Amino acid sequence: MVIEAGALPGGVGAKILNRLKQQPSVVQQLTRFQVAVETVLQSRIHVLAITGALASAAATLSQQHGLLTNDALILALMHHHNLALLASHDADFDRVPGITRCALI
Repeated sequence: MVIEAGALPGGVGAKILNRLKQQPSVVQQLTRFQVAVETVLQSRIHVLAITGALASAAATLSQQHGLLTNDALILALMHHHNLALLASHDADFDRVPGITRCALI
């Protein structure tokens, strides 16, 4: 969604997120993110559920590694499913032992 909004006139840098928050009408005009979600759901990719236990584990991981909530949820899911490779631009995962981050190009 943010990438699509960044391609719109006036969509630059960190201002994109603020613009989307302040102008819900811009969000209503975005369509490519919906296609991306549908493509993922129709692919062979498995979408993993977040249970209450994983949310609790994420809170602990957040404190242990100084991660924001979404990152800690990803890490909790990875630990639960014994995953060690993560495709991400987010260098915050680099400080988590046992996780190998594969930077996207």
